[in-house]
Amino acid sequence: MNGTTGEIIAATPAASSPDGRAWMMVFRAFLAQNVAVGSAFGGFGVSVLSLQELHGASRGETALALSLSVLGMGLVSPFVAALIARLGLRWTMTIGALISGCGYGLLAIAPNMQVVLLLYAVPIGAGLSMFGPFPASVLASNWFRHNPGLALGIANMPLFVALMPMAGLIIIRDQGLPAFYLTLAALHLALLPLMIGVSDAATHGVEHTEGSPRSDSGVMRSIRSVLSSPSFWVMSLFAGYLNAVGITGVSHLAAFAAERGVGAEEAAGLLSILGGAAIIGSIAVGILSNRLGAPATLALIGAGMAISWFVLLSTLSFPIMALAALTLGAGGAGIFPAVSMLSGRLFGQQSLPRIIGLYSPVTLPLTFFLPPLAGVLRDEMRSYTPVAVIIIGGCAIVTMVFLAMARRLADRPAQSAEA
Repeated sequence: MNGTTGEIIAATPAASSPDGRAWMMVFRAFLAQNVAVGSAFGGFGVSVLSLQELHGASRGETALALSLSVLGMGLVSPFVAALIARLGLRWTMTIGALISGCGYGLLAIAPNMQVVLLLYAVPIGAGLSMFGPFPASVLASNWFRHNPGLALGIANMPLFVALMPMAGLIIIRDQGLPAFYLTLAALHLALLPLMIGVSDAATHGVEHTEGSPRSDSGVMRSIRSVLSSPSFWVMSLFAGYLNAVGITGVSHLAAFAAERGVGAEEAAGLLSILGGAAIIGSIAVGILSNRLGAPATLALIGAGMAISWFVLLSTLSFPIMALAALTLGAGGAGIFPAVSMLSGRLFGQQSLPRIIGLYSPVTLPLTFFLPPLAGVLRDEMRSYTPVAVIIIGGCAIVTMVFLAMARRLADRPAQSAEA
């Protein structure tokens, strides 16, 4: 039975014996995700001070730019599912890369901070949704339907987030901030030929290469059907909490360590370890999802985060704290691949664009508000201890919820949630 961007097939070459073309699609997904996320997050981190100085803005106003891009990405995601159904992955991702690249090009000539904020919110935020982690995960999993964990892990490996700050620092120092934005725009343009080569999936031994919609797109679940499913809300709210905890760790780990008496260099080292762990964590979680199943993997991530924050709260030994930071970084990077795999398990691969498209705005309040709320709670209590305790308790609850889901799904056939 064919369907839009990920139809259910009894046996396909892409699913049963992945070949070089399947892995090339994973490579395209990897590059798309890295250009999108690396430019937005890695690029912003290294440019924030120069951006503030260039436009004479406050630190809070400047930091709002990245938050607006995340907000734009979350709000646009449900519409991206419809675009994938209508246009196919090829043209959705190509248009997204072009829109985002234009946004960075316009940043180079933006006259004031208000225009900068608008560009981050609209073209960059929309582009992130159209060719970033969401469609990249759909592309990778479409070509590895039976065992998508490793493919999803590779596609979501955030290599450019680690490399972009180093490259950006040199470009901004030698050529200035506008040159850095033009470099990011050129990087997006260089990606376009690879996006033109995107193929949604292979069917019955014949690859679907046109990137066009299929006639039987009705197999994708309706928005109303998805939103009325308890499984969707359980997955979204509890996995969204884990994702928010991961973002909170990135935002507050250095300050938390400094409050505990850790030196400034060691505190920065913990943050570097957390970021570096994301590179291997995405692949490791993908492999675990194949072996254990996505719900059990999400439970393991929750348990790892709870234990890590307990360790951070209980010791000042840097090697042990570094191990906790490593676990936090690896687990945080693996949440989205595990959610993508779980979505296909619960609702069918053909519905994956719609599920992930709705997952992003549903979890947006958690990811957008939890990090600043953690800062407010810390200021009110004059200590990070209550923040850590709440994180530990929440992660423990998440662990139990996903363990229960794993046991329930073990007794059900795949995609039974669609019935």
